[in-house]
Amino acid sequence: MRRIMPFIFVFVFFALLLEAQAGTPAADKDFDVYQSLPAEKSLKTSPQFILIDDFNTGKLKNSRGAAWQIKAPSGGALELEIVKGDARSRMRGQSLKAEVNLLPRERASFKSLLNRLDASRAEYFVFKCKMEVPGGSFQGRIRIELEDWRHESVVRDIAGACANPGTDGWADVILPTASFQGLDLDQVFSVEFSILARGRKENVQLAIDEMAFFGFNDVAFESLRDNLIGFPKTVSAARRRQRLAAEPDDKLLLRAMAFDTWKFFLNARDKNTGLVVDHIRLGDAPLAADYTSPTNIAMDFLATISAVRLGFISRHKGLKRAGRLVALLKTLRRYKGFFYNFYDVRKLNISRSYISTVDSGWLALALVTLRQAFPELEAEISPILDQFSFAELLDPENNQLVVGLEVPERNFGLYHYGMLVSEARATSFYAIGKGDLEPEHWWFLYRTLPDAWAWQTQLPQGHPVETENLMYFQGYYEHRGTKFVPSWGGSLFEVLMPTLLIDEKRLAPKGLGANDIATTRLHRDYALKEKQYPVWGISPAAISSGRSWDYQEFGVKALAAKGYPDRAVVAPHVSFLALETLPKAAIRNIRKLLNYDLYGEYGFYDSLNLRTGRANPQYLSLDQGMILAALCNYLEDGALKKYFHRDPVAQKAEHLLKEENFF
Repeated sequence: MRRIMPFIFVFVFFALLLEAQAGTPAADKDFDVYQSLPAEKSLKTSPQFILIDDFNTGKLKNSRGAAWQIKAPSGGALELEIVKGDARSRMRGQSLKAEVNLLPRERASFKSLLNRLDASRAEYFVFKCKMEVPGGSFQGRIRIELEDWRHESVVRDIAGACANPGTDGWADVILPTASFQGLDLDQVFSVEFSILARGRKENVQLAIDEMAFFGFNDVAFESLRDNLIGFPKTVSAARRRQRLAAEPDDKLLLRAMAFDTWKFFLNARDKNTGLVVDHIRLGDAPLAADYTSPTNIAMDFLATISAVRLGFISRHKGLKRAGRLVALLKTLRRYKGFFYNFYDVRKLNISRSYISTVDSGWLALALVTLRQAFPELEAEISPILDQFSFAELLDPENNQLVVGLEVPERNFGLYHYGMLVSEARATSFYAIGKGDLEPEHWWFLYRTLPDAWAWQTQLPQGHPVETENLMYFQGYYEHRGTKFVPSWGGSLFEVLMPTLLIDEKRLAPKGLGANDIATTRLHRDYALKEKQYPVWGISPAAISSGRSWDYQEFGVKALAAKGYPDRAVVAPHVSFLALETLPKAAIRNIRKLLNYDLYGEYGFYDSLNLRTGRANPQYLSLDQGMILAALCNYLEDGALKKYFHRDPVAQKAEHLLKEENFF
């Protein structure tokens, strides 16, 4: 009997498949895709489903944030509403109800966008439906249509299935994805339901609920993972971590970590376009992003340069790799030369028409570094840089850069990069060196906020300074006897990220360079002495949130103008950035981090919760890029900084760093 059962299952599966391909959806009562989940649990809690909509929010928006839109008939009517009554649980939940009145030969429909949902590894498209026909029978058609990113579509008739309910009044519609032949399930664009009348009037009420793609594995993750070149096989690289911890030579230890980190950039990229993805996550709720950003691309460029300098790949291979990506950049849609902030890594579509100032800045700085590391690419890179000007993102009211720009509305929003000590100062430095902004812009950045803003962490000390016919306030804070110029949030990310390319330690020994060291020391002492944490490194990080994750801002309030919260979360990338300022302390901290199950095949994970001792097993392109770049600088005598400062853009702005004495 045990030998016969698998053959029975195969027979039933192919019978269902053939039935669906013939145009009639399967509604096999013995094949209940919903049975794997208790009725009180939402489909979004199960890895076997990619939820489209269960209508339990009470709003006419699907789970991906897109509205349900109706196309009413010219003579009849279509009303769409969320009603009480769930297809899986009588105790709670809601469903969608469409009430349709049609004249002969009329059509009504309702549709929702799916924002290029990837369901490539799903085996079924499923939903529950219920049909009521007041005063008679329904002789029209009910159809469902899926459309992909190319606007190719496949239609299936579901009237028969919806008219054949179970004992609870609801019918299961189970459509094998194979029946949508010709559709690119890598990016499903929309779903649409249509009700059509034939030669007579029709009055029908159609209820829909529990709509999703279904697979027997973690279908959302598997659909995205199959686009990547590679993915880690294990969550915990315990043996690797033990070998690293036993390595007595600091430089050999760091070089080995650099190689592990480089593997992220080898593998976490789309098979076809080669674009690195924003993040991947392992563990019980694995994830793989399908988008990237200008900063991620910048980190990929810096990673390639670093890999060549560290001997992981040949210069020829690095040049070829970087050249392909530069060529791809030239094909991407842009706004006035600026790259949009989010691109789909497979089809290169834009998911939001937004220009990020700081992301654009990091891509510009990386391209400048790249054309010095690989002069052969200068003729390709320079026109890209010439095509966008940061003057477009300057607010003339205060001579500060805005955070971003919505296009085509050209809406600046309310926020600016007003603090000198932030990751955005690198953008200002580049824009002045290129000539997009006047040098005076540098002095309009706040060293400390105006003392009239009494809400800030402490009132600033300092004195007015005149430079280039401008007067600005050279302010500072003080904490435990140490003077420092604060950042907005009090994170080391804001303080140290620019030092990956800008040589502040050499060029600004009394200004930013001194402040970088002082703030790093204060961060270390805050964690180890004030809070008694075993390790230090507080900065924005990704943390687990059920089957998803959140990117949250963390900092030390006493070291900030405003202040991010400290929730005992440390980010390993901080220790690598600190190789620039406190190298011995940073290496001690890196070794301590190896005591935690925080290391995977691609190096350190993004964050560690010190209260629980648990890591978030996630890699972010941003963090991996910062780690690898910082290691390259430390092991290769500041190689990336030297490339950047070899460029005329950097040289023209260096005088800004030399002029200040913070304290």
